[in-house]
Amino acid sequence: MSKKILVTGATGTIGKALVKALQAKGASFKAAARDLEKAKKVSGLTDGEVVYFDFTDINTYKNAIEGIDTVFLLGPPVTLNLERQINPFLDFIKSNDIKRVVYISAMGAENMGDDLAFHAIVENKLQEDGFEYTILKPSFFAQNFKNYEWENITQRGITYVVAGKGKAGFVDVEDIAAVAAAALTEDTHIGKTYHLTGPETLSYYEAADILSDVTGKTIVYPNPTPEEYTGALKAAGAPDFIAKYMINVYSLIVRNEADITTDDVERVTGKKPTGLKEVLLRDFANN
Repeated sequence: MSKKILVTGATGTIGKALVKALQAKGASFKAAARDLEKAKKVSGLTDGEVVYFDFTDINTYKNAIEGIDTVFLLGPPVTLNLERQINPFLDFIKSNDIKRVVYISAMGAENMGDDLAFHAIVENKLQEDGFEYTILKPSFFAQNFKNYEWENITQRGITYVVAGKGKAGFVDVEDIAAVAAAALTEDTHIGKTYHLTGPETLSYYEAADILSDVTGKTIVYPNPTPEEYTGALKAAGAPDFIAKYMINVYSLIVRNEADITTDDVERVTGKKPTGLKEVLLRDFANN
């Protein structure tokens, strides 16, 4: 049976890559976004292919799900208590007999503590409420160096996070999107949870060496303390909760809980995951 997919978070890092992956498959979908013009601009979609949607506004739900039988569920980034936004939408789609959901969680979400328990809460709801779910748990995004640290890398010669000496299996967002596109269009992934990583684990010291090779500049990782990191974000004008949020996230690396690789990307897509250097070469070449 042909599926009609709703892609939430369509203007974000994963959403944009997923739209391209679904287009390549010839899949039928609508891209949901709060900013329709941005959605059309970043994706090349037309008016009929985008729909206004806001998790915090229940009045946007009905129109967004019209004709939909499958949902790609991706909540807004860096949002505390995210389940308070997502769970009402899950209740709504269930009441409208939409049960197929592919949810973007995070690797190690179950170990992030009470402040970041929302992924685990949503995962439990999908399972307990009888959804036909697939849960994707990606490691740290390889694209974060470009998307969030571009200024640090190009202007200051540093990569500045609180990851200690731990390692992570940095994953290409395009690999995440390829797995998501398969899960959204193939029934064999129902009830599955996939842990998505790159082909190797690297410390931020090693990532800095790769960044140096890619940029032709000396990039270093100063390994800031939580206090130094908090002070830097505060000086940059970031809201107070951001530092605590990010320290909790990166604590997975500090505790060596992200120092793993899996073959889930290859098992689902048939292709080996892309390494960090290849991603960086691709991303930095586009600027």
